[in-house]
Order: sequence, then C-alpha cells, then structure tokens
Amino acid sequence: MSEPTGPDPQAPESPPAGPPVPPGAPGPPEPPRPSDPEGPSPEDFQEARALLRTGVALLPVMAVTLVLGLDMTVRDAVFASLLLGTLPLLTMAQLPLLSHGRVERIPAYTGSAVMLTVLASLGLLLGHFGPGLEAMGLGLEFSAREWRTVGVVLAAVVLLGVGFHFAEEWFGLEESPLLVELIPRTAKEKGLFALLSLAAGVGEEVVYRGYLLALLGPIFSGPWVAAATSTLAFAVLHAYQGAVGIVRSGLLGFLFAAAFIMTGSLWPVILVHAGVDLLSGLVLGPRMLERNEKQV
Repeated sequence: MSEPTGPDPQAPESPPAGPPVPPGAPGPPEPPRPSDPEGPSPEDFQEARALLRTGVALLPVMAVTLVLGLDMTVRDAVFASLLLGTLPLLTMAQLPLLSHGRVERIPAYTGSAVMLTVLASLGLLLGHFGPGLEAMGLGLEFSAREWRTVGVVLAAVVLLGVGFHFAEEWFGLEESPLLVELIPRTAKEKGLFALLSLAAGVGEEVVYRGYLLALLGPIFSGPWVAAATSTLAFAVLHAYQGAVGIVRSGLLGFLFAAAFIMTGSLWPVILVHAGVDLLSGLVLGPRMLERNEKQV
C-alpha cells in the first residue's frame, strides 16, 4: 500500500482568497483587451494627414469668404469657420487612426470635456459681444413654457430612438465599433462620462444651436437655412459613431434647432441633450455591452 502523499513542495501555492466583494462595489479591473497587432497602416496615416491639412487650410479660406461675402466680423468668421468646417474635418481625421486597437476612454473623455468647455466659453464670449446672449436663447427666465418644451422634445427623442431601434433590427444596422469601445465600463469612467455628458449638453448647444443660429439666421434671412447648415456640421462632428450615428446625430441636432427656433430658449434643449447623453452612456450603453457579450 502506498503511503499518502502530502502537498507537492514544488507545486506553486494558490493565492489566498481575497475578501468578499460587497454588493454594489466595483468589481475587479477590466482585463486588457487585445489590440490590432498591425496598428494603423501607412495609408491610414496618409488619410489622416490629408484630412488634417484640409481642415487647417479650410479655416482661413472660410473665414475670408465669410468676412468678404457675408460682411461678418473677423472674430465671428474665424469661430464660425472653426465650428462649421475645421472641427468636423479634424474629427474625421482621427477615424483612420482610432479604428485600430484599444481606445483609452479616460483621456478621450477628459480631452473632449476640456474642448467642449473651451468652445462653450468662446461661444458665450463672442455671443456677448456679437448677437447677444438673449438672441442665443440664454435669457434668465425659465417658465412653464420651457418645461413644456422639455417634455415635447423628450417625447420626440423617444420616438426617434424607437424608430432607430426598429430600423437596426429590420435592416441589420450595427453601431460603430468605436462607439461601442467608448462606452464607459468602470465606476471612474462612468463618473467622467457623466461630466462629459454635461459638458456636451451645454457646449454643443451653446455653439451649434445658440451661437451659430443667432449669427447665421439674420445673414440667411431666416433661421431654417442656418439650422440646416449647423446641423450638417454637427452631424459630421459625430462621425466616430459611424453612418448610423451621423444620421441619428443629424436628426437630433435638427430637432434641437427646431425647438430653439420655435421657443427662443436654449435651456430646454440643453437639459434634453445632457439627459440623452447620460441615458445613452450610463443606461443604454451597458445594456448594449451585455447584449454583445451574449451574442459572442
């Protein structure tokens, strides 16, 4: 009969079990995700550089055109050119490089929030000395009319979201992998994403609805052409969300512009915009991740 053997002295010891994780506490850190071993190709860098050069070169060309052709002040012409031409092209210039490997979400959230804060500050400053904050819909009054507008715009956003949901189901449309990659996972990421959502709700509405519509409306003899112009740039600014995201952002942008035009107040669309971003990133985003994991 063989003698009972003890633990093998050569075998590695098992790590001690850690303390139990209480409910609601953050789980273990996310394991590293595999990245594209090849990374961006030379063609990707070439495309990004071409879009970058085009965006930079477009700024003075558009600014001079707006000053000479539409009698716009230099400061407004430069800022409008940045919003309508340069920033959308710079966003597109990042796509060839971001389509490979992992996206660092925290730097992406932080950088975007800082940029939006700077844009909002410039929009408020130029708006104060240009069309005026009242013309931008930023008066101090928030009455029952504004709350009714919030409700109507929210209902329209819900209908639009339902429509896109069924369209994705019927036509097999898929969200951009980059958009999925940017969904927050950890508690820290969710906190920063919440701040980014507030910055986007204020910043994008101040410059793309309030400032641009107040600036371009009188030039175009009406607000609707100005709304279409700003909405097109706003949609391209969300090119990282893919074709579905561009169309969705464009429709949302025009809906927000219409609400601003009809009420004269920017506050309702600021609230709805921030709420939509919070809901998308903190509620719908995690559900999308769970659904993708089940499909895998």
